[in-house]
Amino acid sequence: MKTGNDFARVRQALRREGKPEPTPLWELYVDPEVQAAFLGHPLRGPEDEAEFWVTAGYDFVPVSAGLVRVAGVLAGRTARHRYSIYTAGEQEMTWAIEGRGVITNEREFEAFPWPEPEELDLSHLTELAPFLPPKMKIICVTGKIFTAVWMLMGFETFAFALRENPSLVARMFEKVGTLQLEVSRRASELPEVGGLWMSDDIAYSEGLLVSPAVLRRYLFPWYRELGRELREKGLLFIYHSDGRLWEVLDDIVDCGFHGLHPIEPKAMDSRELKAKVGDKLCLLGNIEMDRLARGTPEEIRKLVWANIRDLAYDGGYCVGSSNSITNYVRLENYRAMLEAVASYPSPGP
Repeated sequence: MKTGNDFARVRQALRREGKPEPTPLWELYVDPEVQAAFLGHPLRGPEDEAEFWVTAGYDFVPVSAGLVRVAGVLAGRTARHRYSIYTAGEQEMTWAIEGRGVITNEREFEAFPWPEPEELDLSHLTELAPFLPPKMKIICVTGKIFTAVWMLMGFETFAFALRENPSLVARMFEKVGTLQLEVSRRASELPEVGGLWMSDDIAYSEGLLVSPAVLRRYLFPWYRELGRELREKGLLFIYHSDGRLWEVLDDIVDCGFHGLHPIEPKAMDSRELKAKVGDKLCLLGNIEMDRLARGTPEEIRKLVWANIRDLAYDGGYCVGSSNSITNYVRLENYRAMLEAVASYPSPGP
């Protein structure tokens, strides 16, 4: 199963500097239940987490930091359902508030317990690093500028405020953007970090959540500033957003990103995307979630091999799911994806 654990392979693919063999693996998140099932034992700490990513054959470990779950952001709608195929019984899931959030006016903005950038903990990155092979790196997931703003406000409140209270929207983006930029700068100074991953959904399967003008005014300047700094430091810069992104592809490229994830098949055709921006962005993911959850190992192998053939011919592609490996993805299908990468026919001498 193991394919390298060498971050140089990921760097080669993301910078489009040739084709690493085999094609690198890529994932934003693998549910702890899947990790435990893969390893055959529970996760007890950073040593076990490192063991999973190493054994599965990845060249990096994605680790979240920054303003990911601010107090109150996810205090929204809850439901109980049997989501996991790895454990019996129902689980409680929480969704962010869609209507009225915790910041809807200037008074609530001032009263909110905003953390200082230095208070956002990065110790879990340094705790994980000693358990990784020497050539493996961490990619720090520090996103959620757009997402944190609307979650704090509630999407409905945010949408109305774009027209009725743009000064509050501007203050929200300034505050959240500053926090995320500063924690990203701190993370980028850690020797074990090889890149930063901006995870910040701006779209769904049919289009953008807001107009391109809103994103260009409030959001993309933050990406652009961070992208410039990371490129000066020689670090990778990756963007994650679900959904249909055609209207802002040029903006994403202009922000300095090296790679785009996860390329949902129902939202964007990966072959068309390769033709449009494959000379500027490495494509990441794209193996359909529904097939990973309900398909067969043979179907997964065919998908992976077709993607490697059509997207990785110049090195600008890494194999992974079209979102993340959730606890409803069958272990045999996940293993089939990893094994398909390792068994893809060699191009020969």
